[in-house]
Amino acid sequence: MQYFKQVYFIYDKEGEGFVSALVENELDVEVIPLDIDQFIADITHLADKIEHIVLSVDISRFFELVDIAYKYNISIGIIPPPNQKEQLKNFYCGKDIDENIDIALRDNCKFIDLIQINDKLMYTNGVIGAIPLLDKNIRKPVMESFKNRLISKVKRFFSIRLQKFEITTANNKTITTAGSAVVILNNTNTSPISRVFDFDQSMCDGEITVVIISPFSIFEYFKLISMFALGVKKHKNLPESIGYVKSKSFSIKASKNKRIVFEDKTNISLPIECHIVKDAVKINANEKFWENNKRLTPTKETIKVSKLPDANEANKYITHKHIPFFKFASEERFKDLFQMLRSDAKINTSYIVLMIISTLLATVGLFANSTAVIIGAMLVAPLMTPIIALAMGLLRGEDAIIADSLVKIAVGILVALIASSSLAFLLPYSEMTSEMNNRINPTLLDLGIAILSGIAAAYSKSFKEIVSNLAGVAIAVALVPPLSVAGIGLGYGKFTVFEGAFLLFFTNLIGIVLSAVITFQILGFSSVLKSKKSIIFIFLLIVGVSYPLYLSYDKIIQRYQIAKMLKQHRFIVNNKYIIIKDVSVSFHNDIKIFKLTLLVRNSLNRDDLQRLKEDIQRLFNAKLVVQTQMEYIL
Repeated sequence: MQYFKQVYFIYDKEGEGFVSALVENELDVEVIPLDIDQFIADITHLADKIEHIVLSVDISRFFELVDIAYKYNISIGIIPPPNQKEQLKNFYCGKDIDENIDIALRDNCKFIDLIQINDKLMYTNGVIGAIPLLDKNIRKPVMESFKNRLISKVKRFFSIRLQKFEITTANNKTITTAGSAVVILNNTNTSPISRVFDFDQSMCDGEITVVIISPFSIFEYFKLISMFALGVKKHKNLPESIGYVKSKSFSIKASKNKRIVFEDKTNISLPIECHIVKDAVKINANEKFWENNKRLTPTKETIKVSKLPDANEANKYITHKHIPFFKFASEERFKDLFQMLRSDAKINTSYIVLMIISTLLATVGLFANSTAVIIGAMLVAPLMTPIIALAMGLLRGEDAIIADSLVKIAVGILVALIASSSLAFLLPYSEMTSEMNNRINPTLLDLGIAILSGIAAAYSKSFKEIVSNLAGVAIAVALVPPLSVAGIGLGYGKFTVFEGAFLLFFTNLIGIVLSAVITFQILGFSSVLKSKKSIIFIFLLIVGVSYPLYLSYDKIIQRYQIAKMLKQHRFIVNNKYIIIKDVSVSFHNDIKIFKLTLLVRNSLNRDDLQRLKEDIQRLFNAKLVVQTQMEYIL
């Protein structure tokens, strides 16, 4: 191995500790140490004497020396100080200082290309715009608490905004697109982007690589971040949010950002002109560096931007304050869905017929106490479609769709109530079945089911390939059965039954509408709520409905707690051991009614039962009615 006869070692405070090791090297190399400031001051006098310099300085000073090396045709060896992690990555340096010194003093330097932006040589990477969580190297360090840093990162993550970029290549091809950032790559090992994605880039290929990052949504950007967090190998296939261009030169303009920022914290005003400086500087580096920066013959320009917004889409995205949670719906998907929902909002004969059939089927199923028949009625019922159309109408502020949907829903409700109440009135008996009772005491759980069903319905309706799943959503939320129970209540003349069942239906209705509106917006069918007053009104209705639902839910909790307490308690009455096996609790005004199944070995007389009631009374500070039935243990 050949070594230089004489080299100059340029250091600052970071690299001062290496002076003695270099001066006392065993390679017969004369090393002349110079403080960086002294070297820069004397360079005009020293330039003719210097062939090779070894650098051990902070990254902020490193680039000054690269400029000098380029200007005076001096080769470079690098021994990064221990705390200069980025330099260690740049040159694939290990922790063995002797090995790093050996490589730095070798007389086998090779040329690398540099990028010149306006009048500045760029050794590392430059960024225009923002790539939250991926641009830590170019962000100025701020002394703040972990909590404040976390809050700042979260804010930046959810406030990503696309801007318009205009990129012109050496062959005068102009790419107009929208993105959150443009990254000009030089050193592949310092950029997280080039460590995860394969751009066929090298510092010896005679070309500049420009990467455009254009997340269509927060969700898309989260997927991109996940690839960086989990990826251990380079991906050949680029995700939706990334494109890149390779050329010998570029001019770049941005609609929002005014400067390009480099890893050494320096910056240059936009617009910029950048071109490749072929064989700019000779450096020493280890074999791994050269394996990842092979000398390549420049080919024709590479333009891979098919997954980025075109000029028309770019104008659509840059008008918004930040990217949506999910990407905007494509024009084709929006057009198809809107035509479908316009049709769904209009009333027709088949809708009336299916409402009558589904209501009668549900009513018969309720009387027969048959879950299977009731599910069949849910599948036939067409009431979900105008509700989803109403949600889109409210989101887009489409008065015609809102009016048509409301009329269609109102007619459906009226038809269902008339059909179910008429059937109940005509039947010769009026016994309430368990299927009916299940639908007259709605709780907050039913509101939760309605909200989730609205999300599922809107999502299913948005995609042709899964629209068939709407039937499953109809079963989950069950719109027609509560309407049928409400009609049965009218037919029986029992207003409490009507009131409870209709409250369940109304809960389902407003829960579905509100969650469907939000889902459609998240899916990108509108950037803003056009009918805000209507949405606020629906939200207030949900708040109003939530109170009786909460009271009903609270009663369920009370029933559970009462049953648990009675089952765990052991009663001994007149030396007779009593176990409570089953508990049924109901409420009538301020009176609690307990129906108990008792396990006993001995028969209980009236006095025993009275003593048992007194013992139970002491557990609950309320008026009680206790009904019992006994099972004997033999």
